[in-house]
Amino acid sequence: MRYTTIIGSVALLMVPAAASAGECQPTFASGNQSLVINGTEIEPGGLAAQDFQVLVQNAAAGATSTRSIVGVPPCEAVIRIARKGAPPISGYPPFVISASGNNQVEILENDTSGGSVSSNVEIGGAPSWIFKVEVPTEWGLQAGTYVEYLELLLLDRNGDGSTITDRRDLTVTIVIPPAVSLRLVGAVVGGGGSNEPARVDLGNLSSSTSTQSEPFAARIFSTTPYIVSFNSINLGNMVHEQGRDQVPYRLFFDGALVNLAGTAEFFYPDHTPQGGDNRPMSVVVPPVVALAGRYSDRVTVTVTTM
Repeated sequence: MRYTTIIGSVALLMVPAAASAGECQPTFASGNQSLVINGTEIEPGGLAAQDFQVLVQNAAAGATSTRSIVGVPPCEAVIRIARKGAPPISGYPPFVISASGNNQVEILENDTSGGSVSSNVEIGGAPSWIFKVEVPTEWGLQAGTYVEYLELLLLDRNGDGSTITDRRDLTVTIVIPPAVSLRLVGAVVGGGGSNEPARVDLGNLSSSTSTQSEPFAARIFSTTPYIVSFNSINLGNMVHEQGRDQVPYRLFFDGALVNLAGTAEFFYPDHTPQGGDNRPMSVVVPPVVALAGRYSDRVTVTVTTM
């Protein structure tokens, strides 16, 4: 009897299964982010903005992104933004965060706050998302550096929709610079911001009664406490157009007599509201007998931030 020995080999082939929906593990592919909004222009209708990008990936085995794997639904996720710690202090410049598509995102009070339609950013299978921080930079802000600590939260939409799978810090720093603006308003000609000086026309002077200007005012905008100072070319006198005579006058600012012959400064300890501070002004000329003609003086009003 012959025995025949047959030796064969068996190859075992293992084919890894595609990641299932249960293996969807969205994580942030980008790290902590810090935004500094600086160099802002303070002006009516002013707006400063800065974008930042958030990258998301699927950390499940065999998955390389949040996009679909063959035969498997997309790894969908939700991004929320929440505060870390206390709410911003009073006077903190207001800002809004919007996601791609110009949808404003509600900032949650903390990471345990329930989400809403306005707080949930549905990213679907997209691996990146663009956010924008916008800060209105109109008058009424106070100069300073403001920092708010936020947190980006990532939730698995394929799961129970409430489990935070990853988080990243988002620090927003807003720098409001010292800035000031001055306009003369009321019974003046010019002075609305152009290089041409404002003019106050007193009309004909009287030899028997005082002549007073129509009411006008200095409208001041400042992000800091400020000082208002005055300088008269002729030290409180209006000089004849031919230099042959002069007429003394008095200038009042915010109810006080301005010393045009010496130092004249007024200190205000606070920044101005959005509409600015209106400081009333007037010019009074005592009864006068002088040569006929036009008389004038030039007064420089300077507003300085503190």
